[in-house]
Amino acid sequence: QRRNELAQRYPPFAWGNLISWLTSHMNNLHNPKNTNWSVAIAAGSMSSVDLAFTMFLDEEDTILVEEYSFTASLDNLKSRGVNIVGIKMDESGVIPDNLKLTCEQLKQKGIAPKALYIIPIGQNPTGTTLARDRYQQIYNICAHYNIIIIEDDPYYYEQHNSNIILKSKQKIENGHEIVPGLNLGETFLSYDINGIVFRLDSFSKFLAPGFRIGWVSGHNDLIQKYNELAYSSSQNGSSLSIITIWKMIESWENDGNGFEKHVKALQSTLQTRCCAIINALEENLSDLAEWTVPQAGMFVWLKLKSTNSMTFDFNQLTEKMEEYGVVVLPGDLFCINSDEETLRTEKKLRLTFVVDPQNYTEAIIRLRKCLLAISI
Repeated sequence: QRRNELAQRYPPFAWGNLISWLTSHMNNLHNPKNTNWSVAIAAGSMSSVDLAFTMFLDEEDTILVEEYSFTASLDNLKSRGVNIVGIKMDESGVIPDNLKLTCEQLKQKGIAPKALYIIPIGQNPTGTTLARDRYQQIYNICAHYNIIIIEDDPYYYEQHNSNIILKSKQKIENGHEIVPGLNLGETFLSYDINGIVFRLDSFSKFLAPGFRIGWVSGHNDLIQKYNELAYSSSQNGSSLSIITIWKMIESWENDGNGFEKHVKALQSTLQTRCCAIINALEENLSDLAEWTVPQAGMFVWLKLKSTNSMTFDFNQLTEKMEEYGVVVLPGDLFCINSDEETLRTEKKLRLTFVVDPQNYTEAIIRLRKCLLAISI
């Protein structure tokens, strides 16, 4: 009865138990070095991204972003009239040396970037996961140049280690797939001694996006500012969703390690689907494209092999996708600052593996037909 009452009131009346659990959970998982941190509820991941940009950016400010990034976040930034500068990536995520070089070049022009927006794990769209040894390097660079790190990490719990499985060909360990569970590794929040990290998490990717609930964490001053902005905009989300999520977590907690069991089940499912789509790609597209097997998330990033016949217009691809009944997203949509020649000659595609894998082989065969049809 008490929960029913709270679900009908404003979020501050409903979020107490959930925030208490999240604070303990984040402390155990990330072990932040700075003790002056706290957690706030967010009305979904995109709302927290929007409020984070509002907190740290004014019109004509400069923000650093991975050279390929989430389209909704890019559209949000463009609508604010800020200067977006892309940082180069490789198969291990953002390249620290390029980040430092870019900061120095901007400094020489009298430009001081306000923030680095980064999706470190299972990155959207490239599927890359930031190498462990790069966290400290990137953090130190941002601390040196007084840059806030907006750590947008919705795929953190989707670490499925498919790259390890496919490389070792070993799938079973003590009767279970090799998945990390909650052994997910340190984050920028873990390294944050200066209070410059604002971390974004979401229930969407491991429960359901329809809840529209996530959470943010960082230095107490940042969380206070976030709550002030949320009060006059998103109201931190739906009380009904907050209570429902807490009830689910409470039931898992009563089951001992029920929450970790749920996360492992998700990781195992993603691992199966990732391995299935990689196998389909190897069998049907290896002569036309190359890729890196993702360690986390739900995306595979294809780079089409450079041939004169593959320099097509993506409008042609869209027409052929409709004809053959298959859908992928062109890399152009996610690109920050590549020149027209690069976009013309370096074709990239984002694939996802979130649906049942039974149709993956047919989907890749259809994609192959599309690519061949427009490259004649």
